[in-house]
Amino acid sequence: MEELEAELEIPQTVRIHWTGCPNSCGQPQVADIGLMGTTARKDGRVVEAVDIYMGGEVGKDAKLGECVRKGIPCEDLKPVLVELLIEHFGAKPRQHPSAAQASVLVTR
Repeated sequence: MEELEAELEIPQTVRIHWTGCPNSCGQPQVADIGLMGTTARKDGRVVEAVDIYMGGEVGKDAKLGECVRKGIPCEDLKPVLVELLIEHFGAKPRQHPSAAQASVLVTR
């Protein structure tokens, strides 16, 4: 996730939860962006992948996020997250990637 912070200016904190636990221990359904580990097929082989959830909230107005993308191979995940952060959270590409500020909170 440091790569995302290095490449993007994100005007707000974005909660990204990641889990590979079948019991959903990382609670991806209650994050701004949730990543739930799974497998997918790519080029005829089984690879590690994630299902992506968005829109979850905790607290007084708690709600579960909905699955917006299924079976994204982990090796293809970064551009998908960049797209989601730009489209839904107002992120913009940095002019100088080395000047990163922490804007993404990742829990596992």
